[in-house]
Amino acid sequence: MTRKPASVRRQDLVEAGLRVIAREGMHGATVRAIVAEAGVPLATFHYIFASRDEMIGAAYAYISEVPGTGAALPEDASVEDVVRASFLRWFERFLEHPEYELAIMEIMAYCSRTPSLAHLPGKVQEHYLEALGELLDHVREQLGVTAPAIPTREVATLVLHATDGLTYAWLRTRDSEASRRWIEAVVPMLAAALGDER
Repeated sequence: MTRKPASVRRQDLVEAGLRVIAREGMHGATVRAIVAEAGVPLATFHYIFASRDEMIGAAYAYISEVPGTGAALPEDASVEDVVRASFLRWFERFLEHPEYELAIMEIMAYCSRTPSLAHLPGKVQEHYLEALGELLDHVREQLGVTAPAIPTREVATLVLHATDGLTYAWLRTRDSEASRRWIEAVVPMLAAALGDER
């Protein structure tokens, strides 16, 4: 049998931890529950992570990654076209693993109450804003947006609030069609914030 490298084991444990947290909450996410979910011996966990809290920090970082721009934009794409396509691509990714968002909520609450991890929510928020800012600057450059009235960081904050709101609404209702209608309603606002084309 081929032995998995430590980096792969680490990802396996993180993903198993997220599944357990989403299903059972932080109280059920014991080290034994996580290794059982991952199908690995207890010793493997302690080889990869010094503690459960270290794994939780790694899990938070894992699910905080912001997807890239994807394919190059068509030459005739409008600002609204790009905003709509990007928002829908994000939403479809979210629908693939909505349990990760439940895990984020659990982890965020846990970190806020744990002194050694209390810095993580703010750090993850800053990472989101920086990554979204880079993405928005890239889109503005490709679309030829000139002298935008709203600074990039403010637009990134608006986008983050919009995705957070949609996430929480979907988790309460599980109504994907209503979410897609909401996306259509919010696209003009986000496109206006992004700026006008040349």
